[in-house]
Amino acid sequence: MRGLPKLKVNFEYEKKQKEKAVKIPKAHTMDLGKVRKIVLLFLIGLFIYFSYVLVLANAIAQKNKTLRATVTTLSKKLDKASAGTTSYNPVVGQYLANFLTLYYSSSDSNADSRSQQLSKYLASNITLPNNVGNSKMKLDSAKLNGIFTVDSVKTAQYSLVVEADGKQSNMTVNVPYAQKNEKLTVIGLPYVANTIDSVGHIGTARFDKTGKTINDSEVTAKVVKFTKQFAQKYVSSSTKDMSMLMSDPVGLNGAVDLVTLDDSSIKVTGTSEKPVVTATMTVQVHGTNIMQVQTIRLDLKKQSSTYFVTKFVQA
Repeated sequence: MRGLPKLKVNFEYEKKQKEKAVKIPKAHTMDLGKVRKIVLLFLIGLFIYFSYVLVLANAIAQKNKTLRATVTTLSKKLDKASAGTTSYNPVVGQYLANFLTLYYSSSDSNADSRSQQLSKYLASNITLPNNVGNSKMKLDSAKLNGIFTVDSVKTAQYSLVVEADGKQSNMTVNVPYAQKNEKLTVIGLPYVANTIDSVGHIGTARFDKTGKTINDSEVTAKVVKFTKQFAQKYVSSSTKDMSMLMSDPVGLNGAVDLVTLDDSSIKVTGTSEKPVVTATMTVQVHGTNIMQVQTIRLDLKKQSSTYFVTKFVQA
């Protein structure tokens, strides 16, 4: 067997490789509960934000309201503080002096001419009263006491010496006027007033429009009766005596006498608890034949069976 050839068999084979699994990326999923929480938190955030905006807006509105009230209060204080501080203008002084000279100069012969000339000085909506019985009157002298601000209305006060039927009389009058640039207009007829000193005020308010008429005849009758009694006391009593009827008392202490106060001129508005009265009365300067027409306004407050004047205006 020595001569037999050796057989060589090649047993090499290709090793089969193990296939790798293909990885599929995981899909991004979110739990429904988490979504609800996120939405809820978002809504809560919006609610808090809008609540904050609402609170902030309300705070700004309240602040603006307070600022407006402060401005109004300061304006009123400024009006009071500025009483007597309005600077004197010679043009104003001459204008008002000419007006007073014309207003307190009358006779039977110059009635028409006087009315025409006065209409140039007075506001167009002022009705000039008749001569109210003065047959002859003239202004002897006029002294300007000062120019004051009364409720934002410029008012000049004069001490006058007026001669009526040959007799001289001293009187103090206020003249409300308006000025725009060089133009001047008297916006209220002269009315008899107390002499104003350095700590006094011409008045507490100006005449303004009234409200709805009271239809209760019983209330109206009581208010009319009180108004007549008040007018009589106002012209005859002192300021101290008027404190029983008024919150800011003022009285002419007999400087004038009440001539007429007709029911037809008394208008009652407001409410039964707080009526507002406007009335026109004719007064006569005490001891003279000088008469004047004056309009008054009373803001009343009911107290028991009577009334109390909370605000008094004359124009």
